[in-house]
Amino acid sequence: MSMMLMQLETIDGCLLAALTEGNVDPDEMARLLNERKQCLAEITILPDPPEKEAWSVAISRTEHIYSLIKRHRDSAAADASRYLKGRKSVQIYKKFE
Repeated sequence: MSMMLMQLETIDGCLLAALTEGNVDPDEMARLLNERKQCLAEITILPDPPEKEAWSVAISRTEHIYSLIKRHRDSAAADASRYLKGRKSVQIYKKFE
């Protein structure tokens, strides 16, 4: 496995750990995703393409990371929606006090 694929695997491990521990630090996620983006850009300009098996494993990790990020995003959107509805209810209630 090439050094770049090993670096990608390390970054992916950090991302998976951050996504599975519960509270996600947005700054840390942004930093890791930027590192991952740079690593993928470097892999695309390598003179030799990555090994097929290692690359397919990286693709499956990418799909898993994407699904976890989507789940966190949807959860955060639902929490924000509940918060806004609750806030509006309190404002309406205060009008009648």
